[in-house]
Amino acid sequence: MDVVSSSCLRHPVTSPPHRRHDFNRGIGRAICDLILTKPDLAPLKLFAATRSGDDLGLGSRDDDTRQVLYPRLDIADKESVRAFASDVKQHGRVDVLINNAGVNLDNQYNYENAKRTVDVNYRGTLDMCQTFIPLLAPQARIVNLSSVGSSLKPYSAAMQARFRNPSNSIEDLNQLAEEYLEAVQSHTETSSGFPPPRQSYSLSKALLNALTASLARSHPSLTINCCCPGWVSTDMGRLVGSRTVQPPKTPEEGARIPMRLGFGADLGGVRGAYWANGSVRGKGEGSVQEW
Repeated sequence: MDVVSSSCLRHPVTSPPHRRHDFNRGIGRAICDLILTKPDLAPLKLFAATRSGDDLGLGSRDDDTRQVLYPRLDIADKESVRAFASDVKQHGRVDVLINNAGVNLDNQYNYENAKRTVDVNYRGTLDMCQTFIPLLAPQARIVNLSSVGSSLKPYSAAMQARFRNPSNSIEDLNQLAEEYLEAVQSHTETSSGFPPPRQSYSLSKALLNALTASLARSHPSLTINCCCPGWVSTDMGRLVGSRTVQPPKTPEEGARIPMRLGFGADLGGVRGAYWANGSVRGKGEGSVQEW
């Protein structure tokens, strides 16, 4: 099996969180740790990608049937994505792609940071999916890491309908992304139907959910889903905490839903859905939820 995590699987392939330390200590690292505890995933090549290409110390578990590789990857850089895909292609088809890369810059909200957030969380993940889909094995899986912040409740009814349109194409979603950034630039987010200012991270994850649904419709042989890992104790998770209230979940607990979507046998044929627990504090393996 080849797995790619950006964290990448078959090779699982996982793509890296845009904050390197989030991958080394956070959900991406926890996903890789859990992958390597599964004895049924052999033979295995795990591509644990980060922007720096650091050795995360997972390779100490290598044996004749299980190998961990540490490629460089910046999902916001098309050349980096292409180079990464070219390297992975030399090893054969990919069975699981886990897109965990993400950034939250809303503490310094402005047009430039909103654009950067959309470029990484939405456009970067789109580029990863479009680049890797031709490299996937038949009936492979893609798992996109989303957020409870993707909820459409703060949006106008008309805008909610556009995000949930079952006929959405990639072009439709790219148009929504452009309209949002134009609204940020003109300070008209709410009047344009989008959430209030300082929510570019949430907006990018709503686009990601809609992208997941669109890709699943276009590629029915693949199992493509997205999920919220819950409120996890990582650097990003602590951005919404306080001195007295901290994230209640460990990275390993946050990795449970992504692991189920990547490797579980009990998905019931569900594709294109958003999975989460009933609460961001929930520690189960998730179910399909409305966003």
